[in-house]
This record gives sequence, structure tokens and C-alpha cells, in this order.
Amino acid sequence: MFAIDEPAANPQVVTAAREALGMTQAELAQRLTDLSATRPRISQGYVSRVEKGTLLVAGERLALFAAALQATPDLLTADAKLRALGEGCLYHRNRKSTKASTLRRLHARINLLRLHLHRLAALADYPLPAFGVEPMRVGGVDGPEDAARSLRASLGLGHGHIESVTAIAERLGALVVPMSLGGREVDATSLHPPGEPPVFVVNTDAPADRQRFTLAHELGHCACTPDLGVDAEEMAQAFAAELLAPARQVRADLSAAAITPARLLQLKAVWRVSAAALLRRAVDLAVITESRYRSVSAQISALGWQSAEPEPLPADRPQLVPNIIDAAVAKAGSLDAAAAAAGTTTANLRALIGLTDVESRTVDG
Repeated sequence: MFAIDEPAANPQVVTAAREALGMTQAELAQRLTDLSATRPRISQGYVSRVEKGTLLVAGERLALFAAALQATPDLLTADAKLRALGEGCLYHRNRKSTKASTLRRLHARINLLRLHLHRLAALADYPLPAFGVEPMRVGGVDGPEDAARSLRASLGLGHGHIESVTAIAERLGALVVPMSLGGREVDATSLHPPGEPPVFVVNTDAPADRQRFTLAHELGHCACTPDLGVDAEEMAQAFAAELLAPARQVRADLSAAAITPARLLQLKAVWRVSAAALLRRAVDLAVITESRYRSVSAQISALGWQSAEPEPLPADRPQLVPNIIDAAVAKAGSLDAAAAAAGTTTANLRALIGLTDVESRTVDG
């Protein structure tokens, strides 16, 4: 039993914490049973009722759930609204074959990541940025390419390649978190609740050139608002292509010599865009025919470039989120204390934030 005024678990947060760990309700029930010294065993039905909000969890049982979910009781009781894909502020770039369970876990992870980052920023008294992009409605007179050109102009990027897409995103006020997503099913996801800076998670299992294009794609979701009938993913794709390789400039380079795999690698070094993306750009800009596009695509495939192209690009490095973590660690006195303030364990914070060994040593030191 628990006192009436004791805080009870937020069903949405409990569900997200479970899904972020990749656990089923049955697996959580077993974990709760293993951690509990009481009998009878805790059932999947019990967990289901908790997540539906028909059964309150507080007191000792709340502490048990927290231990099982690698969270703190105050995180599980947080009055937080989590966001779903259908709300229009959560997007992901993934393959058509991606399992629904994979997407649920990813959505849970980015929702918890948002909560952790906000709590770390509050601990450090670190003001989160305001996102400085007013989305352009596309589908009528204006297209996503217009939005990309407008953004480049407003940032004073001029001609040529973008040195760091991550730096651009952070300059606009986004929170960029590179992390391994355990494979290549999903390249990225983004969460942009109204009135908050967007959170972009970019999959470090992908090559750096794809990470750059993927982040530009996610920016497209925030910089454009699609009219009825406009496909949001195609819109973001077109925005990314124009942002990274503006048509007026890249067309001249693509037209200067025959498009071959070797030529695409030369241009990759110039534009910091993958050979595959440049080939797609060539056909979209009518520099080459569809037939030539298919021919060169076949050559690229035969060379094994689909999994990893030659001449890999250096990975972008975020600054904003590591700065927030550094400030929170300094305020808390240790990474362990900062993790507790964020509402999770140190190991789970490392996984959620995507800390590498080098970055971990930095914040630990």
C-alpha cells in the first residue's frame, strides 16, 4: 500500500522506459519478479494495467519499477507528455522493411533522450536554444528547394559545400546526438515538439557521408511544412539535396566531364556528398539520362560501394549536447550524479546520449 499523496508512475513514461530497453511487457514482468522478494510472481497483465493507467504504481512498487527500467522514481513520475509519430513532430528516415518494434523502440529512446537532455540542462542552468527556423510551406508556389536556398542565404553560406551539417543544425538551435542504433534499419530520427529545440538522433552505424545527408534530411522536416498531398519524406529529401549541393553550382561540376564512378569520387571530395547522392543529383538535374543513371548505378553496385564508398568523409562532431553534459557533470560533481539527475543510470545515459569512449573520458575527467 502507499499513501494517497505519494507520486504515482506516469504510464507513458513507464511504457517508453520499457520500450527503450527493447523489453516486452512479459520480460518486464519477469524482471520485476526477479528483483522482488514478494510472491506471487508479477504477471504481464499487471504490467499492461500499469501502462494503461488503470493500476497506480507508487511507493516501494515504484522503486521496483525504477530498478527494473534503469530509471529513477522521479523520472517515472514526471508529468511529461511523450510524442508519437502521428503527431507530426516526430520523424524517422528508415527502410521500408524496418520492423514496427524497431520504430517503437527508437521513438521511446528519443522521447526519453529529450527528457534527459532537458533535465541535464536544468541541472546545469544551461539555457536550451530557441530554434531559429520559420518553416516554409511547400507544395504550391514554393518547393523544398526554395526553402533550402532561403536557409543557405539566411546563414550566409554562399557557394560550395557545407563544412559541417551538424554545426549548421546547432547554429539553428537543434540538439544533435550521434549514436549507434544497432544496425542500418534506421538512419535517423527527429523530435520537434512546438516551442522546443528539435532533437536529431543520427545513426553512427552509417558512413559519415550518409550521416551528413540524413541530418540535412531531418532539417528539411523542420524547415518545411508540406501542403496536403505533398509526401513529407520526398520533401525532406529534395531539401537535403539542394542544401548540400545547390543546383546552380553543382550542375556545372556534373556537366564538366562524363559521369563515371571515378568522376563521382572526385566530386565527392569537392561537395562532401556521397557518390550515390551525386549520381542521383545528376539525373534529377537532367545532366544524364535515366539509362546512364542505371548504367553507372550498376557499376557502383558491382564495385561494392552500396555498403561503403571509397574516400570516406570525416564525421561531423557536435558541440552543443557535449557542452550540456559537461556543464551538468561539473555541477553535479560526477557523471554518476549527473545521470541520476537526468533520471537514469550512468550506463544507460551513455547509451542514450551516444557517448563514445573518448567523449566519456572527457566528461569523466
